Amino acid sequence: MSKTDCCTTDKNATSVTVNVDVTKIVKYVCMTGVMIVGIIFGTKCFQKMITEGLLMDKE
Repeated sequence: MSKTDCCTTDKNATSVTVNVDVTKIVKYVCMTGVMIVGIIFGTKCFQKMITEGLLMDKE
């Protein structure tokens, strides 16, 4: 049984670094939310304009 020191590194050890950019995640989540709300609002307004006859030609 060999004793290993916690402060020394093994030559065959690998290291993985993961960087998470929270500001980018928040920015894109907010932009996506705004786009979804805009699409929903825009389609409802467009549908209301069609039902009220505001988009028909007045010939």
